[in-house]
Amino acid sequence: MTMFPMTAPAMTPSAPIKLGLDFDNTIVCYDAAIALLAEELFDLPPEVPRTKLGLRDHLRGAGREPEWTAFQGELYGPGMRHAQPFEGAIETMLQLVAAGHELVIVSHRSRRPYAGEPHDLHAAARGWVAERLQSTGLFAADNGSVNFLETRQEKVARIAELGCQAFLDDLPEVLGDSGFPASAAGILFDPSSGSTAQEGQRRISAWPELGELLATLP
Repeated sequence: MTMFPMTAPAMTPSAPIKLGLDFDNTIVCYDAAIALLAEELFDLPPEVPRTKLGLRDHLRGAGREPEWTAFQGELYGPGMRHAQPFEGAIETMLQLVAAGHELVIVSHRSRRPYAGEPHDLHAAARGWVAERLQSTGLFAADNGSVNFLETRQEKVARIAELGCQAFLDDLPEVLGDSGFPASAAGILFDPSSGSTAQEGQRRISAWPELGELLATLP
């Protein structure tokens, strides 16, 4: 059983809101999955970092770009068994739900990989949601709270359609998309502090910061 560190109670807005959440690299952290899957699939020299950039650069430098593309299909398919929630994510979401906020996942990923085995990547993501999130009481099945789309345009349209009042995403370009609803507060999830927030975007570097930020929204 996965154990999570205790965190301080999240501060939340006085009035409940509908909060949209991205999935990949926002709720789900792939660091461990990349390292474990790379060991399963490749015979890597010890000096190659077992990270996304380390593996990508190694394979590209060796003229093995198709293997890198196929690896991503494995990662977001069966390799999700190795993926973990970001630290504090589940606790923070449970706190927000307990305070009356409505949470929805809106994410975009292709349904099938661009290379390699034709895994159903949407089914893999839904399986992870069921095992890691719905098992805790989050995102009840069949209530429309989990949305996987194939394109960014479909994603931002669904954010608007659902009436999200705030949205957390690791991609500044999603929050800055021309279709992103002006009525939604865009929050950039930037755990590495390496992304550039666009004008009007708020930023957090860790999940426990989310409640405090939401408390500052109008």
